[in-house]
Amino acid sequence: MRKVDRNRATHRLARRTYSLTARRAPTLLLGGIAAACAISALAAAGFALKSSREHVRQVDAICAPPVSEQELRDQLTHAQLALDHEAATRAALEKQAQGTAAELSRLHTDLAFFRRQHDKSD
Repeated sequence: MRKVDRNRATHRLARRTYSLTARRAPTLLLGGIAAACAISALAAAGFALKSSREHVRQVDAICAPPVSEQELRDQLTHAQLALDHEAATRAALEKQAQGTAAELSRLHTDLAFFRRQHDKSD
């Protein structure tokens, strides 16, 4: 038997243990592509469902049945009552403001009189 130099590269390569490594199968690649397609199809279906719901809401708002005549009369009566209440409130506030302005002018007159009296007494 020959003596082998254990430090030589050829000896090290020959004596090393080798094992098989897993290689990606083409089915794994096809599975990934199929999964990506399924996810994108689900996303597209969700978007279509959302947009169709918004479209249905818009169509329902446009095609809503007309309001009945009695309901319109009730709304008109309610609006007239609200307008009458606002007018009455405004008139009461204006009357109160006029009374307050008259009292204020009377108080200014009294204040001017009392100041003149006070100035004369000093």
